[in-house]
Amino acid sequence: MQAIQTVSTVAARQQVIPLEPPRPAAAQLSIRVLHTPEERMEIAHLRQHADFRSEYELDPGLAAFESVKDALGIVMAISLDDEVIATIRFIPTGHGVTLTERFWPDLITQPAILGSTSWEVGRLVMAPEHRRADLLPRCMSMALVELLQLVKVDHMHASCLTAMTRLYRRFGFGTHAVRSKGGKHCALIHGTVAEVAKALKVSIPVRARTVASYEEAHLLQ
Repeated sequence: MQAIQTVSTVAARQQVIPLEPPRPAAAQLSIRVLHTPEERMEIAHLRQHADFRSEYELDPGLAAFESVKDALGIVMAISLDDEVIATIRFIPTGHGVTLTERFWPDLITQPAILGSTSWEVGRLVMAPEHRRADLLPRCMSMALVELLQLVKVDHMHASCLTAMTRLYRRFGFGTHAVRSKGGKHCALIHGTVAEVAKALKVSIPVRARTVASYEEAHLLQ
């Protein structure tokens, strides 16, 4: 009887630990290229947040080339689960529609920046509610991986306010030239693909070293 009471007492004192409900799966990021004007309508709400005005103040003529840049370039949409939260556009050099070619040519000391395997990196435009420090490098890394799967890239360049150059250094871009216009202090930033890939912890795929152009990449898809 004593043994039975002892066992019962121990059992009564044991805490019942309820099973935890299953945790929801972590949100997944995905990326895809938007090939047509119809597909690019999916990012129209994001482009409302893009600071196109700063570029147009430096070169008013750029406003006429938006659709051309979409057609020549690679436009990507980044989704968090099923929600499109960010977009970025890469534009090949050599067509005279990048700010680098139109605003900076007299200050460029490295001809390869204007070479056939050099690409202008557009600003990563994110929905305001998703602008988080942890998402920015993840989105940039995914975009670079996607770009390198499609085209041969040796150099990457962009224009930004000089105050932003510190941020871009984290992604492998250095300041190549500076210039002021209309009270804006601007910088041309540049990085080799190796420098950018290293900063973003991205491996350069073999395919990226063999594809000659975006047109050729389309044939490979």
